[in-house]
Amino acid sequence: MRHTALLFLFIGVSLNLFGQKQSLKEQALDKFKKEHYSEAILLLEQAAKETPKDAEIFYYLGWFNHYRAYDSRPLSGYSFSYSEQIFKYLDKALEIKPDYGDAKYFYGAECSGNAFIAMQNNDAEKLRYFYKLANDKGAYPAWLKEFGRNFLKSCDANAILFTGGNADFDVCLYLQLHENVRTDITLVPIGNIDRPWYVKFIKTGLDGTIKKVVLNLTDQQIMDIHPFKWDTTMVSIKLSSEDKKQFGLSDNYLFQWQVEPDLFSERMHSKIESEKAKKRAYLSPQRSILLQIVEDNFSHRPIYFSNFCSPTLFGGLNSFFQNCGLVSRLTPVLTKDTEFAFNYSKMEELLQEQNVVNFKTLINSSMPRISGVIVSGYYNTLLNLSEKYDKTNDLKGKNYLKLLFEKHLKIGYDTEFESEIQKK
Repeated sequence: MRHTALLFLFIGVSLNLFGQKQSLKEQALDKFKKEHYSEAILLLEQAAKETPKDAEIFYYLGWFNHYRAYDSRPLSGYSFSYSEQIFKYLDKALEIKPDYGDAKYFYGAECSGNAFIAMQNNDAEKLRYFYKLANDKGAYPAWLKEFGRNFLKSCDANAILFTGGNADFDVCLYLQLHENVRTDITLVPIGNIDRPWYVKFIKTGLDGTIKKVVLNLTDQQIMDIHPFKWDTTMVSIKLSSEDKKQFGLSDNYLFQWQVEPDLFSERMHSKIESEKAKKRAYLSPQRSILLQIVEDNFSHRPIYFSNFCSPTLFGGLNSFFQNCGLVSRLTPVLTKDTEFAFNYSKMEELLQEQNVVNFKTLINSSMPRISGVIVSGYYNTLLNLSEKYDKTNDLKGKNYLKLLFEKHLKIGYDTEFESEIQKK
């Protein structure tokens, strides 16, 4: 028993010593995972003094401070000076390691944070400035701008395009603001539509810079956005005569969307005395504004969703999606296992050689936080189109895809996925 006790004591001391050997950077990462952001940043600041040539430390300082400012609860005392410090950390990381892709990504994300403040202030000049700054710092390499052009080009004229986040929204807005690419499209980051100021912003647009979206809500209603009491309800939405013709629908057909609540509480209630009490359900601000935008615009503007969004934000609309490659179009009919599930002509337009000439540059200017997602968008499109060619025995089409893949898309970024494609 004494030997056993000594063994446990030895193990305990060894583990303790091992824990003490953790570097300051490793301790900071542990703190960040536990959402102790301020402590993590203090540890990194100390680590930066001890190892001032470690680019990763300055990258983490930029990332963690950015997260604390925009992705956690409101940061007390926030001002632009805080943002300037984030830029300094990321500049230092890039000075030490000029090809640091994720540091460039977060430089772009920090510029985006400031750009959204410019939107709040209806300041078109600053909005343009911060997106130009992001580009100048390398946040939008050639392969990402090529993706942005392909992404926008996948939509029909005058579209509303719901995007996921920094990976797809920022580069597209840069292209609209500074290269005049597809300014007919209104970009709407789907995760931001729960913010009253942003809803008001897209309703009014910005000085010919950003095209507005029709919203039949008063400014007072917008500023009062909150979780709304809601049970699963079927909502009928008007559609255009063009859609009725394209999908073979009758003149009195209405798009039927079953809108389900997405917030719940433990509070029990019944609306009337004869009803059995149940937990109260709500429609979140995000889903209620999504419903409003679709309801007010579906009959006169095509609506698209990025294929890089989280499906949890679609509210069930993805049952009506037509996959166009990098984006999906919202249709008025259920599309699964129907002829409307895929728009193969859009995929063929996307996978033209001239549209992927910069894809190979990704391998030398990768941004690991988003590169894999973008790569998968092209690969999945290629696989979907290949399956169509299999079914129609289109050997010419299959051969074209094979040559395109080998010449432009097989770059050694995701060898496992590339091997799967090669086999198919």
